[in-house]
Amino acid sequence: MGFLKTIKDTAEKGVEKGTDLGKKGIEKGTEAGTKAYDGTKDAAKKGHDKAKND
Repeated sequence: MGFLKTIKDTAEKGVEKGTDLGKKGIEKGTEAGTKAYDGTKDAAKKGHDKAKND
């Protein structure tokens, strides 16, 4: 019985670690996407303003 409990505990820890890594990955991806969106928006605004002035 102790062997099965060890396997179960190890599996649960692996799932928890995988879940935490997944959450961190999503957060980093969201952060990168937001930065890219803001950068694109700023570049588009600068291009629009330059076109209006030319």
